[in-house]
Amino acid sequence: MATDVLKQLDERIQASVARIQQLRKENEHLAQKLAETEARYAEAASQVKQLSTERQQHENERNDVRSRIEKILSRFEGIDLG
Repeated sequence: MATDVLKQLDERIQASVARIQQLRKENEHLAQKLAETEARYAEAASQVKQLSTERQQHENERNDVRSRIEKILSRFEGIDLG
């Protein structure tokens, strides 16, 4: 009877050790995936910042072109074509 209890205890310990090893491997895998995801996020954030800067530059250029065109058109308003 005592040997049965010890055998069951040994089996439970072995199952627990196996589960702990499995969880450690899973944890390592998840930590690696997290690091990869964080790296991709940092890269994406950098690209977003760069694209935002470029968009602002294009917006400024567009406003400058619009202003120049409006000035040119206002000069035509004063010309009598008829």
